[in-house]
Amino acid sequence: MEPGIEIALSTWSVPRCPFEIEYSARVLDDIRLAVVDAFFSLPRGGAEIGGILLGSWDGERVAIASYEPVDCQHALGPSFTLSPHDQAQLAEIIAGARRNPPNRQPVGWYHSHTRSEVFLSDADQAIHNRFFPEPWQVALVMKPHTFEPMRAGFFFRERDGSMRTKASYQEFRLEPMPLRAAGAVASNSPPAQRPQREVRATLVGTPLPLPVQPVELADAPKAKRKVPITREIPVELVPQPEKVPMDTPGFLQLRTERPGRVLKAMAILAVGLAIGGAGYQTRRYWLPPVLAKGSAVIPREPDPAVALAVSDDNGQLKIQWDRNAPAVRNARQATLEVSDGSTAPQSVRLDNAHLASGGFTYARQTERVDVTLIVAEPNGRVVKEQTSFLGRLPAQGSAGETRETDAQRAEKLQKDLNIQATKTRKLEKDLQDVREQLEKSKH
Repeated sequence: MEPGIEIALSTWSVPRCPFEIEYSARVLDDIRLAVVDAFFSLPRGGAEIGGILLGSWDGERVAIASYEPVDCQHALGPSFTLSPHDQAQLAEIIAGARRNPPNRQPVGWYHSHTRSEVFLSDADQAIHNRFFPEPWQVALVMKPHTFEPMRAGFFFRERDGSMRTKASYQEFRLEPMPLRAAGAVASNSPPAQRPQREVRATLVGTPLPLPVQPVELADAPKAKRKVPITREIPVELVPQPEKVPMDTPGFLQLRTERPGRVLKAMAILAVGLAIGGAGYQTRRYWLPPVLAKGSAVIPREPDPAVALAVSDDNGQLKIQWDRNAPAVRNARQATLEVSDGSTAPQSVRLDNAHLASGGFTYARQTERVDVTLIVAEPNGRVVKEQTSFLGRLPAQGSAGETRETDAQRAEKLQKDLNIQATKTRKLEKDLQDVREQLEKSKH
């Protein structure tokens, strides 16, 4: 590419976006090339890739000036679905990018969709809310095509904290940027005169012109005019290349197959079909041991630890986790920490009944709430997951309504946990009664 030239900048904005997005056309073209390369790396859809967008935020504009890819292991398939190892790597990349200069800070992320449209899936929203919680951080989704230009769209948080995820407000196309000769220098001054060089060429089978000689015209009334006269050598006098006879390629020659080869191929095919039919009929005897050995040899990717997630329902923050996760089922003790804005974090000890419930509801007081779940296993291993929620608070019922104190919120939180624990114990008792009735019915 041409060094020293001015970098082309483009802008993207819609009325619903609280800020303007400015990006380097060269940076998006480099990302486009990487997406296309991954798209053609695998048949039927290719592989999806992603990374973080680097730039700056000045309060009114997000400027994208660079990027850094994330090396996804694709442990869950060709889509850009992050495994626990990939999520840890993404967290390290973001932490390292925060030490960059002010114009190379994380301002969002990008990823490609090769088998779906330009939108944010549930998994994409989880990545965005966990790793890019700032209200000005954006997401860029790109969809490559075999014969058409690449489609792309930005996604952002609106003024009330919500996001439109089904489609981008305004898609745009990424056309390939023209390539320029390396070493060229852009200048406004006229090009310098280059010395003329003599170029010689030899043509075979075409007339060669003789040197042009000017001939004076006798009937010119004023100044003498010179008209060039060109003489050509006949084609017959120019040496022609010898024609070398070529044999017909082997793949164009028809060959007659011998009857013996055809019979042999048919016999092999018949034997193969017979063996396959016999194997299919006896699959219930040999297939289970083979599958058991295969599952023991092939390593399985570990599932996410507790799958901590949060959602809001009119000011009520629903905190949920996977109660069937091994870390939860084998937990010795667990602690839930809730940081509501600038207040001190609230810690609540969770017993087995609370963990088995799979979550609880918390009445948030500010627009940002950080939730951390710490689970201690019997072997001494500690599993810690953290997530955040960012959104505007719902309208208050009256102007004179006062907010609860920290002690009242903690008491209410503990009361909600006790209610859920009571419900869980009742469900366990009902389940135990059903099991006892089933045992009695068997006898």
